[in-house]
Amino acid sequence: MAAAADLELGAQESRTLLAVEGEALTEDSSAVPAAAVAEEPKWRWPSRLAVAALAVLGLVAGCICTLVVSGAARPPAQYGSHHTDAVQGKQLLASEAAAAKPPPGCPMLGSLPQLWSPAAEEPPLQLKVFSYNLFWWKLFDKGQFAQPNFHLNTHGNTATELLARAADAEPFDVMGFQECKDEGWLLAQAGLADKYEIFRDKHSCMAYNRSSWSLLSKGVQWVAQDSQYGERPAQWMRLKHGETGRVLFFVNHHGPIPINSGGECGGEAVAHSILHLVKAKASVGDAVVLTGDFNSDTRSVTIRQLQEHLKPAFRGTAYGGVDHIFSNLGEGSLVSSKNWGDGGSDHDALSAVLQVGEEKLDPSGSSPAEAKARKEIDVVPTVVSYSGFGGFPR
Repeated sequence: MAAAADLELGAQESRTLLAVEGEALTEDSSAVPAAAVAEEPKWRWPSRLAVAALAVLGLVAGCICTLVVSGAARPPAQYGSHHTDAVQGKQLLASEAAAAKPPPGCPMLGSLPQLWSPAAEEPPLQLKVFSYNLFWWKLFDKGQFAQPNFHLNTHGNTATELLARAADAEPFDVMGFQECKDEGWLLAQAGLADKYEIFRDKHSCMAYNRSSWSLLSKGVQWVAQDSQYGERPAQWMRLKHGETGRVLFFVNHHGPIPINSGGECGGEAVAHSILHLVKAKASVGDAVVLTGDFNSDTRSVTIRQLQEHLKPAFRGTAYGGVDHIFSNLGEGSLVSSKNWGDGGSDHDALSAVLQVGEEKLDPSGSSPAEAKARKEIDVVPTVVSYSGFGGFPR
């Protein structure tokens, strides 16, 4: 009981905050002569120190708990710990985006714009497209938060190896990357630096094959907002094909989280912003291709509304299928598609070959390529008659 009384007495006395010019100020602001404080028995000081130490420990513990609770981004349980790490890492990667000034408000929603089909009178073209969320913070920088450029000490990884393998098999015309932090290093490690021109806007990168295409214009528009990453991009570029003269409008998007939420403004606003971007920056007759990690699957408002104006070509399987390739091409335009696996990322690497424009057939029903090959061979079969077999060729 005596110990408890001493502890209570020490607690009350610890409320003394400071002494100023001969007076000690207490919590209730009543003045006590400083001399009285100085004359108090010395045995009370150990109890004061103990209580003060306990108060400091409690304050530190409270701060730690607050940081842990506020910093933990927990995805749905079905995604598992691997995807928990992925979401936490995306927060780190997007820190510079989160620091950007948020937009003044969500866009006013009206009718969705009507888009077009590619110009029919221009020569046909097969377009090779690639899209990949690189999982940069974990796969490239190995979660080294104190060393954000850890990747510079490596010679690539399983993702750069996948990219090199895919580009060797299918020389892509355009590529879109999400969670892409060092565009030059990425292409160099994949052996593609001399073949592609690449641009980065915060954590998204887009590239085109410079041997086949020339750049007409490019830009970025912030089409979504989430509380963890800030503004979300839709990169775009308008390209002209050297051989056919066809123009491609390519968009690379990284969507907001949580999955299927559409971020702070909702999925309808995301779809509206992307489609109005295409309407404003592309020209009628352009082929349009939209790729990316939308953080939205086919159940979401974002994807449902995009599908009303752009045709889905291919999608992945990660997180229920949030990686997509869309186009404004007609039915049957998908020539081939491939899921290259994740390469160590938490997303699939996707590619698609798309037919832009219809191949004109010659009177024999052959495509121009087939007709050309036949002319080059130009073999005329020889018929030999044998009287003993009634003149039929042998």
